[in-house]
Parts: sequence; structure tokens; C-alpha cells
Amino acid sequence: SSSSSSSSSSSDGGGSSTYHVKCSVVSRYAVTTVQSSVWNQLPVIKEAAFEVDLPSSAFISNFTITSNGKVYVAQVKERATARKIYDAAKKQGKTAGLRETEKFRVAVSVPSGALTSFSLTYEELLPRRLGHYQISLGLRPGQLVQNLTLDVSILERTGISFIKVLPLRTSRLLSNITEGDKDAPASTHIERSTGCARVCYSPTLQQQSSISSKGLDADFIIQYDVDLRDPMGDIQVYDGYFVHYFAPRGLPVVPKDVIFVIDVSGSMIGTKIKQTKQAMCTILGDLREGDHFNIITFSDKCLHTTFDTNILHCSCLVSGTNINAALLSAAQLINPPSSGSSINLSSRRVPLIIFLTDGEATIGVTAGDTILNNAKKTLGAASLFGLAFGDDADFLLLKRLALDNRGVARMVYEDADAALQLKGFYDEVASPLLSDIQLSYLDDQAFDITRSVFPNYFQGSELVVAGRVKPGVKDLKVSMSATDSKQRVKLENDVLISHEKPNGSEDSADCSDGLEGISSFVHRLWAYFTIKELLLAKLNSTDPAAQRLLAEKATNLSLKYNFVTPVTSLVVVKPDVDVAAQTQTTAKPSTTATTATTATASIKIPASGRETVLLLNVLCF
Repeated sequence: SSSSSSSSSSSDGGGSSTYHVKCSVVSRYAVTTVQSSVWNQLPVIKEAAFEVDLPSSAFISNFTITSNGKVYVAQVKERATARKIYDAAKKQGKTAGLRETEKFRVAVSVPSGALTSFSLTYEELLPRRLGHYQISLGLRPGQLVQNLTLDVSILERTGISFIKVLPLRTSRLLSNITEGDKDAPASTHIERSTGCARVCYSPTLQQQSSISSKGLDADFIIQYDVDLRDPMGDIQVYDGYFVHYFAPRGLPVVPKDVIFVIDVSGSMIGTKIKQTKQAMCTILGDLREGDHFNIITFSDKCLHTTFDTNILHCSCLVSGTNINAALLSAAQLINPPSSGSSINLSSRRVPLIIFLTDGEATIGVTAGDTILNNAKKTLGAASLFGLAFGDDADFLLLKRLALDNRGVARMVYEDADAALQLKGFYDEVASPLLSDIQLSYLDDQAFDITRSVFPNYFQGSELVVAGRVKPGVKDLKVSMSATDSKQRVKLENDVLISHEKPNGSEDSADCSDGLEGISSFVHRLWAYFTIKELLLAKLNSTDPAAQRLLAEKATNLSLKYNFVTPVTSLVVVKPDVDVAAQTQTTAKPSTTATTATTATASIKIPASGRETVLLLNVLCF
């Protein structure tokens, strides 16, 4: 899912007069702009704040401040260059600010009678999870707003199979209640045709105050899915770039061997272990006939379950966080030394390891590189999914373990809904349909291709590959090979390259209003994907020279496409009257999926003289 929230606030009399959120989605690639204008009607200078919680996978691509009719556009600079500008500004006592993780915040002083506007644009590819895409747009103006609008346009070439707007979400916590049958917020208007949808929301002051007298503080959520009848998926080529969405429907589920490796060391005792057990009870009840499971705990007692017929083995370890021993135990179950000690795994079963910990390795082998090497040597074809429970977990190690072993890592936030977070993640990997998928594009036709070999394809998800097509190629030859529930399958397809705009569906005109300027979506998507892969490769490399080269490539692409990424920064230089606030960076414990560290920048807006430098950094990936 994609989630963002934003707010712009000021004290009485200096508040937001307009607040607009506009999102254009073309074939899952979403470009969102949040705009807020603040008019200070008071006789004194007032501070106005603009805040956006970004989706964790998004890259900022534009930020502007308009003051007294002048537009100040932030520039994306290479990280070290931006740091020099920032340090020099701080030395001279000028105002400076930092952007960290997923919260973007800037505060400005607005003179009496002045109008100040902010505009932030970010881009992301919407992932498909559990059979749908989700757009979550934050509406947090900080007060009642006279003119508040949300406008979302969705254009999908293969057709939209369903679209629904959920009730406004006023809590970040997941809920057991299905929201599907509840009504969309009052004043929501949905138009749709085969390949296009438009969602508008413009609550009146009265409607806003009926939700909260302090103004909206909620997420507006849209869920939709697409029709994809061709088993090869949807391949779009435009302007020398291609994107391939692969998500075959209706395949039989392959049985799985799943091993849950659960940390029950001292720090898990209490709420966390209670929530884990709660999630496990639901998960074990959902296992299909033919699935096998194991539970390994890092403790002197095993978790007991009533599903005895499905248990291959239950392993007990000493207390403490012995990540290495836990992984080696899992490896022995997946790849037993002799067939007598466990059930033989046939090639028609999918081996998965779900590894949950809330800490760092404290006993046994504790060196990260050794743990990584041991896991890689012993886990074989198993996919490892790392779940970091809370802020103290070694998320970096779990990320590297998952990257090395055909899986992904996720954060589980310490909150009342942790059991639902765990169950939600399990649901995503509960139904393997294909394994060892290879998507191939003829070498003499395509180049600069993103990852195209995948360990698994799970029901409800989607595999995406982007690349470039050599000049003069008339049709792109695409082939796919994978293992399903019975055998190795192969498919081939020829895609005719036309030179029209992407998504040339008959009814694309219905949506054209909200979709200007996105004809370049395929090559922006390619750049977005390539940068993410370069950064992951850098994270997973231990060779300093290779790390430098990968960082350099990611930096060059980020600068070319104006993306704020972990290797670039956003710099705003603007005239200033006097030096006011110090930059403050406060690390708050994370309570929600989108908020980690806040960073504040204060800027004085009026006349001329000195310069203010605002530096916005993404410090983690």
C-alpha cells in the first residue's frame, strides 16, 4: 500500500486557505502533489508549518515555496555537495533544516497580509498486495479549510476490475472489521469506465467539522485491481523504455513447508509474545491441507500447537537471542542431512522461513557477516522473510539476510495491532503459485533491465520488470519460464512496439483531465526501479569499491530524474531577513508505519539580504 499524510497549520487567523491533494496513477505508477496555501490575516508575523508523511517507498521529485509571488524551487544535489552547502550555511548562522526518513516538515514565518504556498510532489510504484493496489492519501490540514479538494485519476490499459473508496481512516492501527461494505466519505464522487477511474472528494466546512472540530486528521483510501487476462501479463513500450507487469490469475496453489523461527528471549516477554501467539493461532488455523510447518523458538521451551499431524519437528534452543543457531536449526529442517530425520521435500513444495526477532544477536555467533555467510551456505532454495518487531530489532541484518536468501524484510510496529500486522504479512506469502520465475528479453533487443529472476510468485501479488529497448526494434520478444504445482512451464510472446502514447485505450480520454505530463511514466518508472535496485545491491555488498560504484550510479540517476533518494538531498536557497530558529532534529520512538524521525526547518520569508539554506535529506532507505 502507499500511504501519505500531510498537514499545514498555523494559529487562528493565519491558517490554510486552500489545501489540495492531486494524484495521477498510470499503470500503477503514482505521482502525488500536495499543495497548501496559508494567508496570514493577522497584523503580526505568524509561523505556518507544512508537513507530509511520505509512503516509505516514495521518492520526492519536486518541492516549491511560493512567497509574495516569487517561486523558490528546491534543487536536488549530490549528498556530499548538499552537505557542504548546509554546513557552510550553519557556520554563518543561517537557518538550515533536515529531511529524515519518511516525514517531511518545513515551517516558515509568514508576514502580515502575505500569502505563502507550498507544493510537494512524490512518485512511487504501487505494489499489488492481497489482490489489490492501495492508494492512501493523508488529509491533515491542521484545521478546518475553506477550499479542500482531493482528486485522483487512475488509468489502466488492461481495464480496472474493481475500485472502492473506504471510510476515512482516522487511526493508523489495523482493524479486524472489514471496511469493504461501509460507505465512502460524504461528498466522494467516483466516475469510472473500463480502463479509467476518477475519484474526487471535497468536503464542505460543515462536513469537515462533523468529523472533527479541529479539521480533518485522516487517510483517504482507495483500493483497486486490474484485469489481466494474458498469462504473460501486460508489457508496455514507450520512448525506448519498457515495463512488464506479470501477475497470472487462477493458478493452483503449491503446497509449502513453512518454518516459523520466533524470538522468545526476555525482551519479547509480555505484550509482544502474547500478540505473536495470537497471530500464530490464526495462521496455523489457516494452513491448507498438504502444508507442513515447524516452529523453532529461541528459548528453552517450545511453543505448543494442536496441529500435531503437520509438525515435522519442534526445536528448542537456549535462551538469549541466538540468531545464528536458530537459522542453522531451520536449515537442518529444510535440508535434512538424511531423509530419515524429516520429510523429504519434493521440488513441488515451496520452502519458506518466517523469522521474527525484536533484538540483535547477543549470544553464540554475533558477527553479522558470519551469520549471513552461514545462512547463505545452509538455507539452499528456502526463502527467508525477516520480521523486525519494534525499534530495537537489527533491521539491517534482517534486510541483508532476506536479500541473500530469496525473501524480503519488514518492520512490525509495536502497537495494539501487531498481531494483525503479523497475520497480514503471512497472508501475502501464504499462497505460492509459481517458483523460480525467469522473465527473459532478447539480448540483442533490450538492455539495462531491472531484476527479472524471482524466487516466488504469490497469489495476489505482482512481479514487475523494467528496461530499455534498442533503437529500431519493431517487436520485443519476451519469454517466461517457471515451476508451477506440477511442472516447469514456458511461455513466449512477441510485443509489437507502436509509437503511440502508452495506455492508448479507447477510453483514456475520460481521464485525460488529471493526467497531464505523465506520458514519460515508463522511463521514470525504470529510473525509480533501477535506483532502488542499485541501493539494495550497495546494502548487500561488502566490497568498498563496488559500494562506491553502485552509489555513484544511483546518484547520477537520482540527479538526472530529480529524485530525492538516500544518495541525494534537496536544497532550498532563498532570501532571508534575519536568522531565527536553530535546526532541531528530534528522534521520537516510532509508533506508526509511516513516522520515524522528525526534522524541523524554520525559514523566514520576507525581503532580501542573507540567504537561507534548507537541506532535506533522506537518511535511510
